[in-house]
Amino acid sequence: MSLNQTDNVEKSTSDLMDSDDGKSEDTILEIGKQKISWQKIVLILFAGISVIIVILIFIFILINGLQVIPEIGLIKFLFGTSWNPEADQYGILHGIIGTVMVVLIAMVVAVPISISCSIYISEIAPPTVRKILKPSVEMLASIPSIVYGFFGLFILVPAVKYIFRLPTGENALSGGLILAIMVIPTIVSITDDAIRAVPSTYREASLALGATKWQTIRKVVLPAALSGIFAAVILAFGRAIGETMAVLMVAGGASQIPKPFFNILVPVDPLTAIIARELGEAAQGDTQFHALFGIAIVLFLITFTVNLTGDLVIKRFTKKFRGA
Repeated sequence: MSLNQTDNVEKSTSDLMDSDDGKSEDTILEIGKQKISWQKIVLILFAGISVIIVILIFIFILINGLQVIPEIGLIKFLFGTSWNPEADQYGILHGIIGTVMVVLIAMVVAVPISISCSIYISEIAPPTVRKILKPSVEMLASIPSIVYGFFGLFILVPAVKYIFRLPTGENALSGGLILAIMVIPTIVSITDDAIRAVPSTYREASLALGATKWQTIRKVVLPAALSGIFAAVILAFGRAIGETMAVLMVAGGASQIPKPFFNILVPVDPLTAIIARELGEAAQGDTQFHALFGIAIVLFLITFTVNLTGDLVIKRFTKKFRGA
């Protein structure tokens, strides 16, 4: 083949490659310019509905709840120790303290039990036991809160009264224990999923280095699943702080601050119980009505703060584990 022929072949090959590259670029541009399909529009619409609903609810609560500030005063409302609509007194400090006490008791009881149960289900239990145990635990989440309230009122409250020799068993401890029972399924289910999501190579590598099964669970599996476990706890905290009927039935409903402050054997009146008990009696537009919506704002802010803090902690744990 002569030199001119060789040059012609190379030129033809080069032109063909340039043509292919041009077609590829045109194809990429065409893909990027594709119109948004109606399916994507529908999905975006439904995804945005939840955000819109939350915003509308919060606006509605703000419109009705912020009116309590000029009527009562922010400091008097948040730090007042007496709630007595007949005397035009609307202090909710006792409700905030009662809510915190009940929720903390619930989490202190529920978290160790739930995590231990999750470890057993996901890492130790035989497959047949797991198939029976996990659905049974998750079934507890489908029981209505009013049923838990009946259980607490007729079983738990008398037991607390008898064990601690109290005049009444309706107190912060009973409210915390019934909430603990209610949030255990949530923590168990999410924690089990988080543990089982840890790659099996982590376990195999740990066992290959000579670690025991328990050492592998404690030092490898749990740290790897820590963000999921923490998310489960935060979700359970949110449910506990918003629970109404069961707490209303067993917490006692006393508008008082416990003395001493850490006494869990006295009746308390959580914020959700105040709303559930008095909203039906409040005339729309009066001070009591606005005060109840003010309580709803406080609950919303507490839940939002806890969730935001939880997200930040989860991200920090995730970065720490990945070595970022």
